[in-house]
Amino acid sequence: MIFTVFFIGFIATIAGAIPPGASNLAVIKTTVQENIHESLKIGYGAGIGEVFLALSALSFGMIVQDFIAMNRWIQILVLLVLGVAGIYLIKNKKSSQKTSRSLGSKYITGFLLSVLNPPVLVYWVLVFSFLQSSLTFELDFTSLSLLVLGVFMGKVITLYGYIKLGTHLLKKKSGLASRINPLIGTVLVGLSLLQGLKLLFF
Repeated sequence: MIFTVFFIGFIATIAGAIPPGASNLAVIKTTVQENIHESLKIGYGAGIGEVFLALSALSFGMIVQDFIAMNRWIQILVLLVLGVAGIYLIKNKKSSQKTSRSLGSKYITGFLLSVLNPPVLVYWVLVFSFLQSSLTFELDFTSLSLLVLGVFMGKVITLYGYIKLGTHLLKKKSGLASRINPLIGTVLVGLSLLQGLKLLFF
């Protein structure tokens, strides 16, 4: 039964990562403009970011959620970062085809795209709240390691599916590269607006 924890992390992550988001679109963009190897770096970084959010929700779920709720400047900062990044990408339709040689840049990009997404933290808080009320298991070191592995693999495998989509789109590339930046930018601006609505009405 110990592997149940792995499958919980794996399935819960896939369920939360399937809807198109910034990291999903980023791996498609990188596949089209660069290559699969660079896209996987973003996927690995996003996987680490997802693990960070899941562990934060597991360890300090309600505390972190209450801290964010009580400190509106954090929410405003996230809103501004997402909005500014989105507008920048929308205005800069054509991105440079030059591949970044920075060793950690893609990993960091994936990590930040994953972590700068407060709704995912709330999602994990809800997941663990449900599990605590529905299932009974103790998270010792082995179980926690399997949970982390499940979350990481769930995120990376989901993004790999988007990478394969990017590979498919690459075969029909005509004008595609110039449309991906505005698409990612629109998603980021949308997330920023949702965060703003949440601040105003909740």
